[in-house]
Amino acid sequence: MLNWLRRAVLYRIYRRTIKQNSATDNKGVSKKLRTIAVILDHRLGVDKEHFKEIGSYFKIPRRNVKVLTFFQSPKQINESNYSSSCTPKNISSLGVLNGVVSDFCNQGYDVLINFYDQDDVDLKYLSAKADKKLSIGFKSVDHALNDLIIEVDAQNIEVFSSECIKYLEIFFNNRK
Repeated sequence: MLNWLRRAVLYRIYRRTIKQNSATDNKGVSKKLRTIAVILDHRLGVDKEHFKEIGSYFKIPRRNVKVLTFFQSPKQINESNYSSSCTPKNISSLGVLNGVVSDFCNQGYDVLINFYDQDDVDLKYLSAKADKKLSIGFKSVDHALNDLIIEVDAQNIEVFSSECIKYLEIFFNNRK
């Protein structure tokens, strides 16, 4: 019961955040791609190195490609060695972010890749709170969240990566 109430309150805060972001969305896309952020759902089983390869294509230093891996429970984090990871416990019921999540969302990024295909309010709230100029995601997630929607299966990371590169080349001037 408490989990349902937490999700309901967080969903309401998420909707308010989306409205605020769309009302004050005056961030222009820069001409050069310098930073990439990724919110990665651990359930998909995708290695974060795929996103580092997208960064290397655009000659972005590895330190400028940040991947935040989202786990459903803290027990899963302990079983794997992820330095930048979070769980629903990093987001309070009132939408307050703590720890590595707050640092991740407050940095400015040129591109945010929302690599999750489930309609999870925790993941969507993280995406809404992240400071980004352009966001990329899947069709199965809230359309108000992403500027560019790529319609591929989330398990097919190679196709997703090639589509990202193709569209990012259009938006930004720095090519390989």
